[in-house]
Amino acid sequence: MRISFDVLTDVLRASDNVGILTHRRPDGDTLGCAAALCRGLRQLGKTTWLLPNPELTARYVAMTEGLWAPESFQPSFVCAVDVADRQLLCDNAPARIDLAIDHHPSFTDFGEKGYADASMAACGEIIYELLLALGVQIDVSMAEAIYTAVSTDTGCFCYNNTTSHTHRVGAACMDLGADWHEINYRCFRLKTRARVAMEGHLYSTMTACRGGEGAMAVITREDIARVGAAEDDLENLSSLLTQIEGVRIAALLTETPERDGFKVSMRSYAYDVSKVCAVFGGGGHAGAAGCTIKNMDRRQAAAAVAEAMERAHA
Repeated sequence: MRISFDVLTDVLRASDNVGILTHRRPDGDTLGCAAALCRGLRQLGKTTWLLPNPELTARYVAMTEGLWAPESFQPSFVCAVDVADRQLLCDNAPARIDLAIDHHPSFTDFGEKGYADASMAACGEIIYELLLALGVQIDVSMAEAIYTAVSTDTGCFCYNNTTSHTHRVGAACMDLGADWHEINYRCFRLKTRARVAMEGHLYSTMTACRGGEGAMAVITREDIARVGAAEDDLENLSSLLTQIEGVRIAALLTETPERDGFKVSMRSYAYDVSKVCAVFGGGGHAGAAGCTIKNMDRRQAAAAVAEAMERAHA
């Protein structure tokens, strides 16, 4: 059931013993939202923990330190943040989701109650407004988590989903003491040697489509093992393809760890890639979307995505 912002604040005020869920392959937005909300609810005297996410990467360990639930924790209320659909949750997620907070246009309202605002570039913007409405005094830790959320989901405020509100939230976090320089360095500039090698592979193996305005690349588990890359080294690789002159739409297919399909990440400054991903049961934003394709080898998956790109934007 979709609820208003006022009801959202009332629901969280009345809730306790809260478990917070993040999505698979967690990024800065879902983890930043979770960390800020967890700390904010704790400030209000509530028992709150982040529920386990086995795919947490080293990049965000420090931001979430001390927030992960012990094995004995049994939540009375479960809230998902920055999750558009239940299928994006980890396999260990509880069956009942009491509340889902999101900003994706493809949000499926899968919780018992749901709040979504697609005008927000990052779910972190919603959490910022929510904490203020709850009367939380946002401290440095919360500010850094929110800044991480909005910065990472807008490509350091460069993506076309960025709004003046996004900048105001980022500025507010800076005023509250967030170390924005360190956050942006860690999330956008710092690279492992394996990441550099992965980028080299991406550029050297990509193929053109749609008369040159499209770019596609495929990464297999063998490619990942060859350069010694961790999952964190794969984050946001697809955006690199749109930095090439003339490329207006890009797709990166990464083989799943189970080797049973490919995770597709799409970016575009000109087309609505959520329409392409919707063909395969995925979704997201107009400029950034994703999906997973199962039971296809790399050639079949690449051909299927290329065909979907043509049909969606013929």
